[in-house]
Amino acid sequence: MKAEIIGTEDGIIGVKVIDPRGNQHLVEIDVEDEDTEDLHAQESYPLDASERTQEQERIMNQVAARARFEAHTQTKYEILRDGWDPHQLRRGIDALENLPSEKFDEAFREYYHALINPEKTKEKYGIIEGSVEFPGKPQIVLIMKGFCINEDNEVVNVLPGLFVYYSNEHAEKNYTTGTSASCSDSLTQITPMVPPFKDPPDDDFVYPEDFRGFMIHNLICQIRDIYLNMGEDPPEQYDIQGFGKGTGNFDYDEYHSWK
Repeated sequence: MKAEIIGTEDGIIGVKVIDPRGNQHLVEIDVEDEDTEDLHAQESYPLDASERTQEQERIMNQVAARARFEAHTQTKYEILRDGWDPHQLRRGIDALENLPSEKFDEAFREYYHALINPEKTKEKYGIIEGSVEFPGKPQIVLIMKGFCINEDNEVVNVLPGLFVYYSNEHAEKNYTTGTSASCSDSLTQITPMVPPFKDPPDDDFVYPEDFRGFMIHNLICQIRDIYLNMGEDPPEQYDIQGFGKGTGNFDYDEYHSWK
């Protein structure tokens, strides 16, 4: 995709995007009211989303994401959340790499045990058959654990508790439970998000260092998914297999292989 800022006026950023089919889009982003939906003008696809093909809808969503990325990186405005900014996730990787082993263990031991023992995690968070929003036995889909870094890429706070997504074949969507905490405005929030281990780690898996690498791998995949989400090829160093984001405008079967 090609994108360029075409102007900023009255708190509105205009971005022109050319999609992979050569079609032009104009996206207007209101930087003074983040609750205002972006205006997305184009003449190549049906205006009503229900009349678009799956591929057309994917392109429309990729264009919108690409426009917001351009506005975030090429203007003074903070458009993207920390978790959708590759630069911030790269800082999070640096922070994890430099965290002493004993501090890493203290910060993320709970996260590790939640991932290797999902049955115990379900009990702790009340994700029990008969107590959830759908019939059948619930399964944990994804577990998130946020931490906060300062301007020097140091972990200065680990958010309390976990945020858990759960579902099963009878559910039409994923449901959530747990703690949804956030960092203060002066700090950057980084949130690893991974499915639970299918099997307990083998004898070759050494905690905490291998788990540190496991979390870093997820953040690398999240960076990859930010680019895929806006129809871009990720930089070579981030183009790896593994689980990254929980949602995105791309083919999950191709990129989210999980073992």
